[in-house]
Amino acid sequence: MVDNGQQDDWRKPLVEYLCNPTGLTDRMIKYRALNFVLMGHELFKKTTEGVLLKCLRENEAYLAVSNVHSGACGAHQAGHKMKWTLMRSRVYWPSMLKDCIEFAKGCQQCQMHGGIQHIPASELHAIVKPWSFRGWDLDVIGEIKPASSKQQRYILVGIDYFTK
Repeated sequence: MVDNGQQDDWRKPLVEYLCNPTGLTDRMIKYRALNFVLMGHELFKKTTEGVLLKCLRENEAYLAVSNVHSGACGAHQAGHKMKWTLMRSRVYWPSMLKDCIEFAKGCQQCQMHGGIQHIPASELHAIVKPWSFRGWDLDVIGEIKPASSKQQRYILVGIDYFTK
């Protein structure tokens, strides 16, 4: 049932237009209302296949997401899978996908038991040198024992950063 007491309910303008289509209404609301049906006191969204999805308000949506994600039969699924499951449960609200992704990201158990991401925190930038030996470094390896056949005791290593 649509609660008229809630000021920020996303369904309110649609319900008001569907109840009184002759009144002054924003053009965008009229366009969006083409995909909605009012049956009794409940608002439903029509899908392209003709399936009716019950429209939920914010607190009902949070309960539905919580139940699908970590309820009795919840499988701690990711955002897109949760949205698909909710659509199969025949419920709808405009920010479904965003809410599902945020809920899954905020789940403490998913963070603890989920896989480790093997990607860097920021984009990697290659260091490009225009020609050989533009960037190079020398390193002295400590004294080697025994000395070489020519009685050399130290190794000097040069590294060219262009070709490695």
